[in-house]
Amino acid sequence: MKIPEPTIIGNAKLYLGDCLDILSTLDKVDAVITDPPYGMGLNTNYQRFNGWNGKGKKYDQFNDNERFNVLPFLDIAPICLFWGAQFFCKDLPESGGWLVFNKRGEGKPSSGFFGDCELAWCNKSKAVRMYSEMWHGVARWSSEGAYHPTQKSIGLMKWCIEQAGNPKIIFDPFMGSGTTGVAAVQMDRKFIGIEREQKYFDIACERIDNAQKQTKLF
Repeated sequence: MKIPEPTIIGNAKLYLGDCLDILSTLDKVDAVITDPPYGMGLNTNYQRFNGWNGKGKKYDQFNDNERFNVLPFLDIAPICLFWGAQFFCKDLPESGGWLVFNKRGEGKPSSGFFGDCELAWCNKSKAVRMYSEMWHGVARWSSEGAYHPTQKSIGLMKWCIEQAGNPKIIFDPFMGSGTTGVAAVQMDRKFIGIEREQKYFDIACERIDNAQKQTKLF
């Protein structure tokens, strides 16, 4: 299979394709930091929830039906950080630690469809660490835009880079709309990303390009 040529944007190298096809061609990286498909069959029509008054966004459906196979990704880099790891924790080494994303910030726990927290596993971290930011509904849409149904915040991904020991070269094999890449660029790190959906790849390229331009201004 012919591997696609990457799109180079400053210190970022971005591939449009399946990460399993591209993995073996990549140079060494310092850390893999990613938010893979969890295998939970997520319904991406967020307009269906009561009380949203039609303001919820309907995203294109993406493939999230098969349980994520973590094994091909454990040896990519000395540091691994995977969001959604509670869904595939049986496949992870017992060593390592957990990170918590408190999406309610300082707010009260909710009873809505979306969870108040998300969990990540990192082979570097030992003690449980928590990052808090309001990341529900309008608080999410108005701050950074709503590009992807499972989009994380830039602040969270910067924190992840710090928790991973501030690696120089960061790899995200499930790049989505490019948030990890934006965080890496803003922290003056090199970034390699892979995304197989053309729509989200184009969004990631635009966001990372804008981050590169803003970084140059300062």
